[in-house]
Amino acid sequence: MSDVAELFARDPMDLSEQDLDRIIARFREARNQFNNQALGSEGKKTAGPKDPEVRDLASKLDLDL
Repeated sequence: MSDVAELFARDPMDLSEQDLDRIIARFREARNQFNNQALGSEGKKTAGPKDPEVRDLASKLDLDL
């Protein structure tokens, strides 16, 4: 079980400031990883999906990917 999972298993009223800081740091790290995958390496949106089926469907649904 990971450190964060152990912290979530505890009673939230028993968590220390340090425990809360560890939880917050982990979620910030996960958010940054998610955002970095959604954006290109330079922080710009990627050109869009490469799969032609996805592009066609997005075009039919008038979606801007």
